[in-house]
Amino acid sequence: MKTFPKPPQRCFWPIGSIRGWIGPTGFSSKSTPEEVLKDADLSNKLVIVTGANSGIGKETAVAAFNHRAHVIFASRNVKEASEITKELNRKLPKGSEPRAFAYKLDLSSLESVFKFCLEVKKNFNRVNVLVNNAGIMGGDKFERTVDGHELQFQVNYLAHAMIVRELFPLMRKVVGGARVVNVSSHVHFFTYAQGIDFSKVTGASAHVKSDTARNYGQSKLAQIIFTRDMQALSTASRRAFESDILFFSVHPGAIETKGSLKHENGWKGRFLRRFSKPFLKTVEQGASTTCFAAFHKDAKFFAGYYWPIVIFSKARNNRATAP
Repeated sequence: MKTFPKPPQRCFWPIGSIRGWIGPTGFSSKSTPEEVLKDADLSNKLVIVTGANSGIGKETAVAAFNHRAHVIFASRNVKEASEITKELNRKLPKGSEPRAFAYKLDLSSLESVFKFCLEVKKNFNRVNVLVNNAGIMGGDKFERTVDGHELQFQVNYLAHAMIVRELFPLMRKVVGGARVVNVSSHVHFFTYAQGIDFSKVTGASAHVKSDTARNYGQSKLAQIIFTRDMQALSTASRRAFESDILFFSVHPGAIETKGSLKHENGWKGRFLRRFSKPFLKTVEQGASTTCFAAFHKDAKFFAGYYWPIVIFSKARNNRATAP
């Protein structure tokens, strides 16, 4: 952990977040991926970022590439991802092997997810970092995937959980440990009374009295619970000398991305987005939280915890906030 010559300012939200006061990690809400990854060497590491064609995912993937990692840009829009990877590979010295790869991944289809994982396993023998970044905020009406599940729950949680399961053997091969970062949201507080209402996830009547904003919230809550459970299992497994995988769930902050502009979760989502306007971060600043969890050596202390943005701006007890 960052050590301070004197205790950092007590940066109570929202003042600390708005003003960018330093928190217990040594960074603030205004920190950038480049500041977080200063002097980091990710050579020979394979990093997978879902939804890497734009927004926080792109910033995270590009930051890893700039620090010498091999990076898979996994995206439904593989054409856009391919353009990004070609541009990055052109920056490499002449004759160098490419380090950026564009892979097709449609999280609304579990068949696509399975094919993606097969492709990764065919071409690589390990996965050092998996960033489950891609997500969707539904509109005003209930939508199903081709697999019959509520769209947000599958895209934000189920599909990513499947990727973890399928690539787990490759992560267990990493000497020194692998990491899984689930990009969640503080909106996980705005869910159904019972937390996750599985009757709203699948089944013929799932659409009845369904609330798209709460469906988004429960999908993010599922990510956090999954993170805690997997970290507990990984810790038990590590004690048996079987694996060393760290799991993190992070809230990057209020950020205006393409996804948030396109899908606002009805009037509740529109209200929340407008209410959060004063606290908006840039996409680059939002990616710094993901980069800290994925690559910084001090992040190990927070494995298994949910990281709200205040972990970067609130110095209180040097502990991450549990869900």
